[in-house]
Amino acid sequence: MQLDTQQRDLPRTALPQPGEWGDGWIELVTLAMDMHLCRVEHQFRPGLTGMELMTEVVSTPTEPRFFVKADRRGRGLLQDGHLDAELEYHRDLCVFEHIDQVNHRHWADLSSPVEVTALSVGMFNLRQALGEDVATALCAALRIDRLPSARVHPIPGFIVGLLHAGLANHLTGQLRTLHAQAKVLEFLVALSEHFLGDAPTVSTRVQRIRDLRDELDQHNGVVPHLDELARRHGFTERVMSELFKREYGQTIYSYITDNRLHAAYAALLNSDTPMKVLAARLGYTDVSHFSNAFTRKFGYRPGSLRRRT
Repeated sequence: MQLDTQQRDLPRTALPQPGEWGDGWIELVTLAMDMHLCRVEHQFRPGLTGMELMTEVVSTPTEPRFFVKADRRGRGLLQDGHLDAELEYHRDLCVFEHIDQVNHRHWADLSSPVEVTALSVGMFNLRQALGEDVATALCAALRIDRLPSARVHPIPGFIVGLLHAGLANHLTGQLRTLHAQAKVLEFLVALSEHFLGDAPTVSTRVQRIRDLRDELDQHNGVVPHLDELARRHGFTERVMSELFKREYGQTIYSYITDNRLHAAYAALLNSDTPMKVLAARLGYTDVSHFSNAFTRKFGYRPGSLRRRT
């Protein structure tokens, strides 16, 4: 699919995929200070493998731009035709560009769902937001001070989480826009502090939180007892919850809910299991609760997905 980057706002919109690989959607919000925040999600049928082309974006901005691409789930590849570069990214690795021409081809690994957040800021407004000296130093630290240029960098989860948290599904209207603007500015400040200050080593507590997340990924969407989970990883429940949200930008419950809804998506595509049974297996006490949660996440009822298969 070819996208128009000149469009100012794009509400959550279906993103067609070739080859009947699955479903996807895109959302674009224009913020103050010439900032654009975009979120894209792809869901693929289980059993698929390999990198495939998802979208193409070609445009000429009115001024050079600072561009960030961060992956929340899965793995992707950005082909920049202007720079003749291929930039691979995943959950802990982000793409940074300083560009005056957009010629992007976005590829996704079909072996798992992909959730991506992208930020684009005009360089003039980046300097206005951070100050001339900080913006210049940040681009130099990212090694994108030359125009055009691109680099890939590992970024701590608590910083990337700020960007992912920008488009909040529980907010609407102006409040949602203000929330997104605040999160973007918070992300830029945290990014600057990370690259321009003394970057701390990963603390033992943060490593334990990452181990906890890896354990949650093995629960297949089942909600564990948080007090037992905290004890096992050496935290109080309150400290564990605070550290997890700081590191990943969402609560433990939200993280688990995302995982089990992705599991539900795959099951609906690949089994005839009654929805009531499927909801119970995933920990939902009532099929209507499951259906409402699925609809909030993907934008359509679970039954409609099964009818399309």
